Amino acid sequence: RDLEKNRSNVKEAKPIEGQQRSLHLETRERAKLSDVTHHNTNNKLTISVVLPCGFEHDYFIRTAESIFYETPSQILKEIVLVDDASEPPLKQSWSEEAASKFSVKYVRLDEPHGLIGAKQAGAEAATGDIVVFFDCHVKPAPEYWVPYVNAVEENYKRVVIPTITSLNVDTWEEFNRPTTSGGGMSKCYLTFDAEFKWTTDKTPYVPIMSGGLLAISRKWFFEIGGYDSSMKGWGGENLDQSLRIWTCGGEIVSAPESYVAHMWRDGTAKTKANYKVGAGDAIKNRARAVKAHLGPWFEKKTLTFPSFKDWRGKELDTSSITDTFSNLKCKNFEWYLNRFKNIYRDAGVLPKEVFQMEAISDETSSSPLCLELKTMLWTNYGSSDEIVLKQCTGDASASEPKPIWWHRSSRLQDGSCCGSLRAWNTDQCVDGRNLQLGATKLSSYTCDLDSGLEAFLEPSNDDTEEFLLKVGRNDQRCATVEGNSSLKIVKCEHASKWRKRNAFTPIEYELLGIDSKSDWESDN
Repeated sequence: RDLEKNRSNVKEAKPIEGQQRSLHLETRERAKLSDVTHHNTNNKLTISVVLPCGFEHDYFIRTAESIFYETPSQILKEIVLVDDASEPPLKQSWSEEAASKFSVKYVRLDEPHGLIGAKQAGAEAATGDIVVFFDCHVKPAPEYWVPYVNAVEENYKRVVIPTITSLNVDTWEEFNRPTTSGGGMSKCYLTFDAEFKWTTDKTPYVPIMSGGLLAISRKWFFEIGGYDSSMKGWGGENLDQSLRIWTCGGEIVSAPESYVAHMWRDGTAKTKANYKVGAGDAIKNRARAVKAHLGPWFEKKTLTFPSFKDWRGKELDTSSITDTFSNLKCKNFEWYLNRFKNIYRDAGVLPKEVFQMEAISDETSSSPLCLELKTMLWTNYGSSDEIVLKQCTGDASASEPKPIWWHRSSRLQDGSCCGSLRAWNTDQCVDGRNLQLGATKLSSYTCDLDSGLEAFLEPSNDDTEEFLLKVGRNDQRCATVEGNSSLKIVKCEHASKWRKRNAFTPIEYELLGIDSKSDWESDN
């Protein structure tokens, strides 16, 4: 759902007036293996593309035809088109005989299995060396498959994620391709409330995959147990799979030269999903995923979030996940946190210190004021908010879902921590991108883990207890208190001071082992 939300503002090119969408593409020549120069001809791996298609009548044919035309016959073993109880059945729009000419074989599910179950059924029917999972509304670019077979040949436990761009479903053309290699969307990171946030960095490694588009060797997929049989509908399977892959000896990498255009569900009728998702399925799936993998962080951290309040004190059997890889000698979640120190330590996603930011006033007041997000509660599925001054709270309020607690966050240009300030237990950071002197509003935005120097507390002169709140990516300005309870952006020599209030070490850091804490503190 984060994937769809983060692309909800994509603007598609307008179709030509009067243009009618066709269910089929124009016939054209199929890609030839002999035309590919950067493919090892000794690599004989084949791919099966699995398309989970529930009520995708408008798009499934063009998706399958696009894959067929862009994949040489020596590489494409088949397209497994899983009809997840669509009505009318998809084969009524495209007969099995006609579809077979495009290497399509149908798997019909008479009862709806949901996205997860449909993908599992497709994988079980696949016979290629590599299983490529795509959504049923995509258009891969030429040679999209080359990084998949090259990477998997080197390491069959390596999972490959393409760069996701945007698809205009009226013209069936890609748009919004990044102008430089390595741009686009391919990698996410995990937050403690089982959300996943898009991110970028200079490494090829993907901590969490978004889930819809990936290539994995069939051997490795079944070694780690496939998709959880107890998950329903969609959501959470990407967290489970990502954590299984990494902790059990595999890896996930991005393929910056593999472009796949994707139709984003933007709220319009033509992109609306026509399948039903059971009430509560997604949150239960996510709870299952993180309970199976996070160890003590699930009980002591995940369950503190409002979105998981209904799971506090409840039994949740995750043996269908853990039993499948119990023989693989998988590592624990603390190993995963250390594997991705560039996110959890260097980008401040797992902070050592949390505090309130109290405005120091010359006036004697029994109600000191602190910075807080205006409307949000604890969630990493947030949106831009206003940062306001509200009455500070006692340290006991750290168990209440109020976004009045902050911590250092986001990487500086040299990759170390930290260049920004993030509201604890949210995905919101102080927005210092376009602040102007005299502005009377301070906002937040979804954190950019590579923000550089954007918002920070700088000690005032030699006083380590009082700070200036500096904001801005270029020329730093300062936030000051104006009047009784308003904020204003001014030159720093005219700014009021701030102090940290009720600072403490959060449970997510306390749960780290002694060796991890020592390592994190000595390296940073």
